[in-house]
Amino acid sequence: MQRILLAVLALVVVLHPLSADEHSATAPKKADAFFAGTVVESTAEKLTLTRTVLGKAEDRSFVVTPDTKIEGRLRARVRVTVRYISDENGDTATMIIVRSTKKK
Repeated sequence: MQRILLAVLALVVVLHPLSADEHSATAPKKADAFFAGTVVESTAEKLTLTRTVLGKAEDRSFVVTPDTKIEGRLRARVRVTVRYISDENGDTATMIIVRSTKKK
C-alpha cells in the first residue's frame, strides 16, 4: 500500500503543472524591440519620440532608468534608435543610440 501511495505521489509531482511564478521563471526571455525616431522631449525619467511611416505620424514614449545606456548627446530634434523591453511599467529603454548629424 505504501508503494502505491509513493508511486501516485511521484506521478502527481511529475505531472503537476507549473504555478505562475515557476512558469515565468522558466519562460524564455522576450527579444528586445527597437524604435527609431526624432526626439520630441527628453527628461531624466522619460523619452518621447516621433516618426512618420507611410504618411502616418506615430509618437512613442519610453521610461528611462539609471540602467539605460545612452550613446551620444541626447537632446531635442536628434534622430535616435531605442532598444527597449515591454513590461508592467510600459516600454523601458535599455539603450539609446544618438544617430550622427554629419552633413554631407
